[in-house]
This record gives sequence, structure tokens and C-alpha cells, in this order.
Amino acid sequence: MYLSLSLDQRIRPRHRFLVELKKVRKGPFPLSSLVPNDESFCQQWAGTSVDKYLAFRQRLLLKDFANKYEKRMMMISSFVCLLLQNQ
Repeated sequence: MYLSLSLDQRIRPRHRFLVELKKVRKGPFPLSSLVPNDESFCQQWAGTSVDKYLAFRQRLLLKDFANKYEKRMMMISSFVCLLLQNQ
């Protein structure tokens, strides 16, 4: 069951959310927090509403997208500089 869970879509966002709320338990991340749906996760593990979790996830996705875009733009500008230098 756990092998079918997405690292980027379920595991990492839930862990980061618990870290932000300062509700991460010491020791290994509890696998049982990954299985329930978002509503159960928020009630049992985060002690907050699904809306807060979904808003957090949306911010996380936007931040990740912005970071990937920035890295890609830096690579392109470096490539263009190399091309111009070699002319």
C-alpha cells in the first residue's frame, strides 16, 4: 500500500505541513499518517481544517513551480552566455 503513495503529492506535503504546524513527532515519520484521506489526516494528525491543508499544499506547489522555473531560466541564460562567448 505505501509503495503506491506519491512522494511529491502526498508524503512530502503532509510532512512539511506537520513541520510548519510544529506537530512532527520525534523519530520516524508515522506511516499511518499517509493512508487516510486529507480530511482524516487533518483531523487526526494536524488538528486543523482541510481548507488550511489544501491552501498550504497550493502554496507549496506554487513555490516548487517557481523554483523549477527560476532554475530553468538560469540554465537558459548560462547557455546563451556561452553561445555568445563562442561567437
